[in-house]
Order: sequence, then C-alpha cells, then structure tokens
Amino acid sequence: MCGIFAVSGQEKNAGSVVLRGLKKLEYRGYDSWGVAIRNLSGGIEVDKEVGKISSVQHKFGSAKEAIGHTRWATHGGVTKKNAHPHKVGGVTIVHNGIFENYQVWKKKLNKNSFQSETDTEIIAGMLETSLVKKKEITKKEVAECIREVCAEIQGRFGILVMVEGVSGIFAARRGSPLILGRGKKETYIASDIPAFLEKTNTVNYLDDDEMVYIQEGKVEFSNLKTGALVKKRDIKVSWKTEEAEKGEWPHFMIKEIFDQKDTIARAINHDDKLLNKAAKLLQSANGAYFVACGTAHKVAMAAEYFFTEISGRKINVVPASEMTSFEKFVNKKTAIIAVSQSGETADVLEILERGKKRGAKILALTNVESSSIARLAHVHLPIKAGPEKAVASTKAATSQMALLFLLAFADSGQINFGRFILRSTAESINDLINPRYEERIRRVAKKIVKHPNLFIIGRKSLYPMALESAIKIQEVSYIHAQGFAAGELKHGPIALIEKGTPCLVLGGGQETVSNATELKARGAFIIGISPNRQDVFDEWLKVPDCNGAQAIATIIPVQILAYHLAVLRGLDPDMPRNLAKSVTVK
Repeated sequence: MCGIFAVSGQEKNAGSVVLRGLKKLEYRGYDSWGVAIRNLSGGIEVDKEVGKISSVQHKFGSAKEAIGHTRWATHGGVTKKNAHPHKVGGVTIVHNGIFENYQVWKKKLNKNSFQSETDTEIIAGMLETSLVKKKEITKKEVAECIREVCAEIQGRFGILVMVEGVSGIFAARRGSPLILGRGKKETYIASDIPAFLEKTNTVNYLDDDEMVYIQEGKVEFSNLKTGALVKKRDIKVSWKTEEAEKGEWPHFMIKEIFDQKDTIARAINHDDKLLNKAAKLLQSANGAYFVACGTAHKVAMAAEYFFTEISGRKINVVPASEMTSFEKFVNKKTAIIAVSQSGETADVLEILERGKKRGAKILALTNVESSSIARLAHVHLPIKAGPEKAVASTKAATSQMALLFLLAFADSGQINFGRFILRSTAESINDLINPRYEERIRRVAKKIVKHPNLFIIGRKSLYPMALESAIKIQEVSYIHAQGFAAGELKHGPIALIEKGTPCLVLGGGQETVSNATELKARGAFIIGISPNRQDVFDEWLKVPDCNGAQAIATIIPVQILAYHLAVLRGLDPDMPRNLAKSVTVK
C-alpha cells in the first residue's frame, strides 16, 4: 500500500524527479499525492493534492533533495489535509504502513495540535517533540530521535524523513518495503524498483529494523535498534525499463495479459537443482500449508489439486488472514508455502515470521527476488514475471501456477515430463493470445456488459479458477460476479439464476456440461470456455487442451473479458477503486 520515493543529489530538479517516480508507483495507491522539496536555502516546501498523480503537471522550485508519496487511504478520508507529506515544525515525513498505537501518542502530544486524521502526522509530532529537547540538531541527533520514535511504534512501517537544518534524507523500515537505487552522484529510495529503474538498476535492500541516511552519493546504513553501522552489497536487478512501461498499450492490464506469451515459459526456466531443493523441503515435512491472499490464494487452491493429482501430496490451503486459527498445528515438521506477487504481503509475512519461530520450513514463490518474504524463506522460487503494475494480477498469477505445477512434478520425480507439458502449454497460449482472439472476447463482453450479475462455475482445478474469475471481474468492472464449484449449484446458488443471466462455464467435461444444462434450463446465457464446443454454449471461447495444466490456459480469456468489461463501462482497469497493488497493511 502507498508508494513512497525520495532522491538526494539531483541538480536542482529533485521535485520533478520524485513526481515522475511517484507516477510509476501509482499502482500502490492513487487517492492523493504529495511532494516535499528542500529548497536551495534549506527550507522545506510541501505541495500535495487529492486525486491521481498520473496526469499531474507541476513545477517545483530548485532543489537537490525531495521526498514524495502517492496514497492509499487507511487512517482518515481522502482529503488534502490527510495527504502526505506531513510537516510538524521542522520535521517532514512520508509513511507507508500502520502505526497501530498512534492514538495513545496522539493524546500524549495534545491531539488538538494536529491538522490531519492520519497516524503519520503523529510520527512527525513525536520526532519534532524529541528533537526540540536536543541542544543542537545534527545528523547524529536526528538519527537518534528516529531510533527512539521507531521503538515506540507498534505495527509495520516504512518512513522517509527530512529535517530543516540537517541536509540529507533519513529512511527506516519494519515490514514495509524500502529499496535504494544507487546512481553515480545521487541516491534514490522507493517502495519498489520501477520508480528509479530508468536511472539505475543497482540496488540495496533495506532490511527490517534498519535505517539509512542518504546525501547525494553518500549512503550510511545502520541498525534501527542499536545504531550500529551495517554493510550492504550492491545488487544488479534484471528488470528492463520497457517491462515497467505501457509502451503503445492503452493499459498495463492488457499489456500484462499479452506478456503471458513469454512469462509462463520464463517461470518454468529454473535450474533442476533449485526445484529439487524445494521438493526436498516438502518431502522432509510432515504436513504443509499454502498461505496466500487474494489471487495468490486462488492460485494456491489450484495448486492443491496439482499436488493431489500429480504427486499424491495433500497440502492445506488457508488464506493468510485466517491462518491464526491453525498455527497451533505448525511445528518443526511443518512446511509453509507462501505465494505472493510482491513478496511484501503483510498478512503472509506475519504468518511466516511466527511459523519460523516455531521451526517451520519456509518455501516462497514471489515475483521480487529480494523481497521480505523471499529473504525470510529457506527456499525461494522466483516466478520471473517481470514488473506487474496493473492492480489486477494476471501474468504473475499464471506464472505462479506454472511454477507450482512444475514443482508438483518435481515432487513426484517427473520434472522433465512436467516441463514438457508446460512448454507445450506455453506454446499453445502463444498461439491463443492474438488481436483476433481479443476482438472475439470483446464482442462477447458487449453482449453481457449491462448485466448486473455474472456467475462462473468450474470443477477440480477450474473451481478455484471460477473464484479467481469472479475476483478479476469484480475488481476491474465492478460487476457483481461469483464463482462456484459446478456441483454445488443445485445446493443453493441456482436460485440466483434468472432469464438472461450470464454464466461462464469453465471446462467442457460431461459433468460440467450437465451443470451448464441445468443453468440454461433456468434461462442462463451460457459462455463456455473449453477446448471443445458444446451444444449448450451460447458463446464459446476456445482454449487449448493442456493435459493437466488447464487452469493456466482457462483463466486467460477471463482476464481479457474482465479487461474489456471494464473498458466498455468507462473504467480504468489499471486502477480500480478502493484497491492497491501491494497490500503491506493487515
């Protein structure tokens, strides 16, 4: 949640550089935005507004240092006063995360003195209160005050701080991601790499309970609790600038759907040693849990079927937010498999941290190789999807499924056969995704776009894809969509079917077709997504027969359908209301 970005060392245009970087982070939040610059005389100036930052054109004064923020609202409504940065006295701050005990400190600091409803302004107030007690305000004193204040914060946070009279920018984190980009004479700090990727691909990762001070090319890492200096190694990231840009595509979502021509194949291009290491971790465990949220949870549900059918292994699937009820079963013989696009999902991280203390073995699949979840894991499998900037996950989801499908074959000792199936699947999908196929789906979307309700059914691994289909349609088109196990229709949901109700039927097996016939008998408009056309289908979207990997191919036309439903309704599919890409708060 929320995108934060800073630069120190730019030749007088730091504000514009931060504004540009924030636009690349807008997928993390787009309720409001703000930038603070340190002008050439040393004063700090703040500009902020409500609304999306993507179309903002703003002129800033000359500055070599700036911090900025694009917000996804948590504490306080979407107002200019609640937008970041927040300034209290000589302290200016931006913040990503949740200060859980902020009300206690708000009372201590005189709650009537604050301008906003946010928890962030309280952190600025705490720092200002601590600094005014100092005889002089130096870099050393500011760092000491930040350590003292962070020790009082309950919850996850990533903060950037500028203080009048002290050059440079301070940053600290616990749970919320912060990454440094290393230029020749300048340094960047951001929530995610795309913010500075056009400037540098050399990065340092700030770990939990660490702080960093930057001033132009000077960088100093320290332990947030003790103040002890910390050494970091430079890491070269492999992402390309064009992967994080739309290019000629109208939206990131459709670009990323078409990226799946390459990303599915890329996901399975792992060294056998790493896959076998992951399989051995599972084999050494007596009981395992998939832990994930949102789309990643539906991917995990599909993977439960993969492991059951391919390697005969039963893996429990639990939404991360519900895992607390099952933690008593986690011990040294347990494997926890975390699935996350960003690798920073707060609910997942907390489960892994507690599970690791209990001795559990951690296997992680993420799209960011040096994310918090990846670094916490005993074994990490990168999904290699490249930057995914649309809020609705598409290419990351199919990459996760492909890798988990291959892992199930590694678990069964048939990794080469699994790779053969997936390569064939990737080739079939490459043939499937083309402008003509997209136009076919757009015509189907036009037929159903005005219906307020839509239902999806599927069996086996296509059941979780029915649930994922509903998520995709809900989040970008705002149409009420629900997914069901096909065999459960007659136990209640079929009462929702009226004449003309659109129903997506995933798969063309005999039992699924029978369920589709039951729907049609109640007046449903049937859209079949399967390798073969069936008489019951009013519309048919063909997908290849993928020999066990059917879930991967079947979800793609639904992604395209959801995209076009959103566009036909005049919505921005990249930035659905109330949502953000990386959920770093609980």
